Amino acid sequence: MRLVHHAELTSAERQHVYPVDQALERVCQVLLERRRLEGLDELRASLLINLDSEVLDQIERGDWLLLKPQAEFGHWPVAASVFDQAVLDVMNYPPAQPARTPRIFRLVDSMTGEPLTQQPYLATVDGVVSQRKTDAEGIAHLFASDAVRQISMKIFSV
Repeated sequence: MRLVHHAELTSAERQHVYPVDQALERVCQVLLERRRLEGLDELRASLLINLDSEVLDQIERGDWLLLKPQAEFGHWPVAASVFDQAVLDVMNYPPAQPARTPRIFRLVDSMTGEPLTQQPYLATVDGVVSQRKTDAEGIAHLFASDAVRQISMKIFSV
C-alpha cells in the first residue's frame, strides 16, 4: 500500500485506488499501530498541523489516495519476462544436468604410511589435467561423470 497525492497519480495506478471508506479504515489502522506506510511522511510534510486527524481529512477529501499493493506490480521491470513461456518452460522442465560421481582417494607416503595432507597434485581425468590439493586428512576429492575411463595423479615433491 502507498499514499499518493491525487496530482501525482498515473493512469495505470488509478484503477488500483482504494475507495475512500476502505482507505480511511486502513490508514487509521496504520496510524493506530504506528506502522510504516509509504507516502505518509510526504503527506504529513504537506500539512500545516501534523495531526492524525488532518491526515485522515486529506484522505477523506480525496487529496491523497491509498493505492492497493497490486499498483506496484506494473512498475516491476521483470514482471513481463517472468511469464514468458520460454522462461516458464525452463523453470518447469529444467535441462538435464550432467551426473558427477565423487571419486575419493587417500594419498599416503609409501614409506611411512602417513597421509599426505595439503599436498599439491595433478589430476588427469580422461586427458583433462587440473591442479589440486589434498585436504587435511590427505584425501583427494575428484568429481567425474560415470563415463570416465581413466584417472591418474601425479604428486609434487614427494
